[in-house]
Amino acid sequence: MKTFAYKPSRREGRATLGNLELRCPPLPQTLVEAMNLMERPEQIEIGPVTEMVQRDPVVVARLLHIVNSAYYGLRHSISSAERAVLMLGPVAVTGIVVGMNMLKLKSELDDAGAQCFQKLIRHSLASAFLTRHLLEGKPRELTPATARRSARVGASFTAGLLHDFGKIILVYNHPREAVDFYHRRNLDFQVSDQDERQLERLLFGYDHTEAGEFVARKLNFPDMLTDIIRLHHASEHLDGQGETHRALRATFAANLASKAMGYGFTSETMWDTVTINPVWEQLIRYDLRHHSYTEHLIEEIKNLQQYLDEYVGTMLA
Repeated sequence: MKTFAYKPSRREGRATLGNLELRCPPLPQTLVEAMNLMERPEQIEIGPVTEMVQRDPVVVARLLHIVNSAYYGLRHSISSAERAVLMLGPVAVTGIVVGMNMLKLKSELDDAGAQCFQKLIRHSLASAFLTRHLLEGKPRELTPATARRSARVGASFTAGLLHDFGKIILVYNHPREAVDFYHRRNLDFQVSDQDERQLERLLFGYDHTEAGEFVARKLNFPDMLTDIIRLHHASEHLDGQGETHRALRATFAANLASKAMGYGFTSETMWDTVTINPVWEQLIRYDLRHHSYTEHLIEEIKNLQQYLDEYVGTMLA
């Protein structure tokens, strides 16, 4: 079984990650509490999560909106926070709390930075929704195999949410340069993800995966989340068994699909480009063996557009 070992990037003529000077955004207490819970997802219980969300009526309202949406297909509506936590899963709810608290960081930025940040959060929320769907499917279609992995699936939702954490750090630390870079890229030209990171290194001295990993380790993020932040563009790590590999494949695919579904950050992507990526075949090989063909899996994701739009809209309301 492959494992991920921390290997800081080293490049001639630039600082190693250990010497980076990056400010961490002030994190709301609820976000810190949620991240502490995420440290051991298999041990998260309904009681502590319910207690956490009940302190914020806005969180409760959005959880109820999400669990009563068409995606969950419930016959009877749910009106209590505890029942919503039970239905959504305490780990997934913790991920949703993380997402909602990340939105509060907008207040630290000026208007241009806040608009850029809002678009980044839209992309992150869409990627989180699709990551969880890839690993679990619709809740009413939950299989015994995925049910046994429910805790780690919920952690993977948060991995999808935070895969671009480094871009949040770049926007926070270099708001003027980052907004100009990402906005200009969006209007004037499109380059590959690899090229984007090269341009980030030229502008900031490090790319968003390096910045994200550095701050994630500073904040003691769980190892799996840190690995996703570090490796979500590393296609060479998509083969392999284990929860981190599974989450990495799903996040990689969700990141691509979200761009084709109208939730790109710096650029949108055509489905034709998304479908030829080998990650879909790797997902079927390792994780989604009930799918025989990539075309069927892609069609399933395309059919989520309405549910995805409703989810992101609810979270951003």
